[in-house]
Amino acid sequence: HPDFSEGTGNDHQFRALCEMLNKPELSDDRRFLTNADRVAARDELIPLLNTAFSAKNRDEWWEELGGHGFPCGPVRNVKESFECEQAVHRRMALEFEHSVAGHVTVPAHPAKYSRSPIADGTSSPILPPPMLGEHTHESLTNLLGMARSDIENLEFEGIVSCWRGSSTKERAEAA
Repeated sequence: HPDFSEGTGNDHQFRALCEMLNKPELSDDRRFLTNADRVAARDELIPLLNTAFSAKNRDEWWEELGGHGFPCGPVRNVKESFECEQAVHRRMALEFEHSVAGHVTVPAHPAKYSRSPIADGTSSPILPPPMLGEHTHESLTNLLGMARSDIENLEFEGIVSCWRGSSTKERAEAA
């Protein structure tokens, strides 16, 4: 089914799924008795399951499939992903004003550590993404010890690009 994902990784889970789908004959079909059999006959099994799954929509299946001992979940679009209860609770979307791009929403770091200052807006400021080439000059100077003239030559040759507007830090301080 294109709107949700479910996994029945063993024979017991597959039998439970077939019962739920009112298709117990599938779990008794010798083509599908074991997980290895189902993998080998995948091209035959998938259309049969898709036909059964077409009887309900994603949300109806999500409600029915949950709690039956096998993994499952809805397949969400980007908007739904950031608006779902879990994503909101985990602060998975960061919003801010970017001086060039305007209002911007970006994904937050997925890992949340109790003693780490990963920028999620709670313990450190959220800085907008840098502009292309914004940190090039600073990186080449501070990390590689390059002289300004060498960086200008690289830029003239089109090897690197250096941002000429205000920096992310300057934009954040001005806000």
